[in-house]
Amino acid sequence: MGKKQFFAAVAVLLFGAFSGWCSSLSFQLVQHGGGLNDVCPAVLIMEDEILNYFYNAGYIVTNAPAAVSDSESQDEKLWNTAFGEAAYGSFDKFIQIRFYLNENNEKTGNKIDLGGINSLSWKMTAVASGKVLEEGKSNVEKKVGADGEENVRNFASDFASHLQKVLKARVEEGI
Repeated sequence: MGKKQFFAAVAVLLFGAFSGWCSSLSFQLVQHGGGLNDVCPAVLIMEDEILNYFYNAGYIVTNAPAAVSDSESQDEKLWNTAFGEAAYGSFDKFIQIRFYLNENNEKTGNKIDLGGINSLSWKMTAVASGKVLEEGKSNVEKKVGADGEENVRNFASDFASHLQKVLKARVEEGI
């Protein structure tokens, strides 16, 4: 075996070992309230931060487009579509995260602030089995001082860290 073939074989083995170890995750953000017809900038920044967090942590990660919803039935349709895409893409886990905005966001819809979000809820599911791994709800604490993109990114990073801890615990449990 020549040097080129040897290095190619080693590269293929390393890629296969790495790919077999990686967990995959698909997620979707859904925005409620605020009187807005489009997803607000703060939610889009959270989407970006969560995607980057998991990518940098070594996950194969994708997301369904963030969406605005005004009802439980619309939430269910969004869930079914995004979960179906995750299953079709052979992803391990799917998370839908719902953001509930203050009603006065209609006036400040383009402002990037954490203060425009009242609370969030999430549902994490194993795609293959459909088993719910975690469901939760949390109020968004308003940050002291100037609110802006940095606070939104910090909040999203902390939230993604929580999700990763849950994912790791479920992997250790064999789920």
